[in-house]
Amino acid sequence: MRLYGSPNSPFSTRVRIAARVKGVTLELPALPAGGLRSDEFLTLNPVAKIPVLVTEDGVRIPESEVILRYLEDRFPEPSLMPREADERARVNLAVRLMDVYVMTPVIRLFAHLDPARRDPRAVEDEVARWTDGAAYLAHFFGAGLPPAPAGLSLADCALAPCLHLNIRIAAMLGLPADPLRRHGNLAGYYAAIGKDPVVGPALDELTASQTAYDERAGRPSVAHWHAVAP
Repeated sequence: MRLYGSPNSPFSTRVRIAARVKGVTLELPALPAGGLRSDEFLTLNPVAKIPVLVTEDGVRIPESEVILRYLEDRFPEPSLMPREADERARVNLAVRLMDVYVMTPVIRLFAHLDPARRDPRAVEDEVARWTDGAAYLAHFFGAGLPPAPAGLSLADCALAPCLHLNIRIAAMLGLPADPLRRHGNLAGYYAAIGKDPVVGPALDELTASQTAYDERAGRPSVAHWHAVAP
């Protein structure tokens, strides 16, 4: 199978983490010349977003959460989902809260990372939504997520790379506090999950790729932003 994505994308990273846990080998082809808006890529995903998984039979599967569930369905062992229905619901809810209420405003803030093009009112509005989303996630996260037979859950695959990006964006915007890490349970979780033998190296790869991207853009590296993060 081929995974079209980017090494500096948290959404691509979550799929790679899941695949490694399950022992599934994915080819990682470069994006077509012209990128996400090229005719070649738009035949893969007219939404013009990554990642996209292409199976051996040519089936095209976009959206990282859908890809994660496909991998779980097709390669059920070791499972990334707890066995009990209520625990599975908690895992599903954590992913949904992160994607809908946290990452949606964070992604909209990308247009304001350049101080010269920043709209302070728009940033204020999106940070307020981000802050609310972080509170929702922290509330339902509680003392931690239920474990899955694989050791990591589907939520671990999804949340860790997104927390990594949240730290970076909060620092780049100069926020007085990272909306996620102001919650002790989420901050503690991120510190612990980074020591996992699968997640840790994946986050290191994400840092390295984002650092190279920052250097090409002529701005401080992701390591710098993590160092000065609120």
